Amino acid sequence: MKKLVLVLLVAASQTFAQTAPADFPADTTTPSATALQEALAGKVFAVKLADGTSWRLEYKSSGYFWINTSRGFNDSGKWTVQDGKVCSELQKVAASCSEARMHGKALLLKRTSGEIIELALQ
Repeated sequence: MKKLVLVLLVAASQTFAQTAPADFPADTTTPSATALQEALAGKVFAVKLADGTSWRLEYKSSGYFWINTSRGFNDSGKWTVQDGKVCSELQKVAASCSEARMHGKALLLKRTSGEIIELALQ
């Protein structure tokens, strides 16, 4: 019985660890709006979520972007930047802003769920 309880506790803690909000690594920096604009405009990124879902994000210099996911969700809308934030206004999803940090040359965003994702340049 004790082994079963221990196995269930370990499984529950691993599940919680995968879904718990994360924080940015300690050695990240907050990019300026200009740096974020340069990092995103005219580029396509791949993102892999903790649950295995993958995203394709395409940011146009015109201020429009597209998202396509491996789960069949597709949308488009406007994007803007502020110091340390990337904001989006999609057609199917409420407008929101995500905190952004640079980790070396990697761009990291914190989703509203708290998950930290890396935008990998394609």
